[in-house]
Amino acid sequence: MKTTLEKAMLLGIGLAATGKEQITLTVGELVKKGEVGRLEIRSLADKLVHRKEEEERQMEARVTERVQTIWSEQSQVVLEELEQLKLRVLALEQNKDLHN
Repeated sequence: MKTTLEKAMLLGIGLAATGKEQITLTVGELVKKGEVGRLEIRSLADKLVHRKEEEERQMEARVTERVQTIWSEQSQVVLEELEQLKLRVLALEQNKDLHN
């Protein structure tokens, strides 16, 4: 379980880092091509950063929801197994009492 959570977190961190680098490269290329004026650079960069941050929040929410679902499913399985073990122990104790 921990491995899956760690992988999800690393994936998010990797995407975030790539996003910031990509924003810098994209804005730089647009300036070089003359498609964006120097005055527009800040506004464009701010919009791109805001968009990236929003996408990161959405991704984090999806990852958190999925991890919670998996955790809940695993907890239910553990509880069911525990109940089965309790029943087996009870049956063994009853069987032992019958033979003594």
